[in-house]
Amino acid sequence: MSRLLHTLFIPFILIGLTTTEVSAQEPDSSDAENTASTPRPIEEITVVGQKSLARLRLRIYEKEAEIYDFFNANNSSPRLDIICTKRRPTGTHFLKRECEPRFLKQMRVEKTRDGRQGIGTGYNQRDLVEWSAQDYEKLQNEMLELMAANEEFARNLADLADLSENYESHRKAMFGSQ
Repeated sequence: MSRLLHTLFIPFILIGLTTTEVSAQEPDSSDAENTASTPRPIEEITVVGQKSLARLRLRIYEKEAEIYDFFNANNSSPRLDIICTKRRPTGTHFLKRECEPRFLKQMRVEKTRDGRQGIGTGYNQRDLVEWSAQDYEKLQNEMLELMAANEEFARNLADLADLSENYESHRKAMFGSQ
């Protein structure tokens, strides 16, 4: 007898649950009329997320490329062009992006060639910068002239400074002052 009750009772419970769920999903006609006549304001949620360090670094690279392309196309001499390359420093597997003016790259090639031929002595990056001080002054003057002549170029440089500052503050917040 209890087995018969179980077999009859379970389907009735299941039917009762499904009808309850269906009736709960159907809106009452009076509720639908009330909501249609009085519009409720739509809620707006603004989510502000932080960009990851990798994303910030990518934005910096993109902005630098935009700035360097514009500068290279509008400067007075190809010698002042900014050239970006990727190289793998000795002892590491990671590529490092380096951007430098063409005159500095040419001077490094000349000094390396002279060193291999036994002419001159060793040098470092600081020596190269000191030897090319006049070229750096020309480069700086070209940048200033382009900033004065082109508002968009000046704005891009300001955006790059903001991105770099934002990146550094995020990096310090995440890793400390490493």
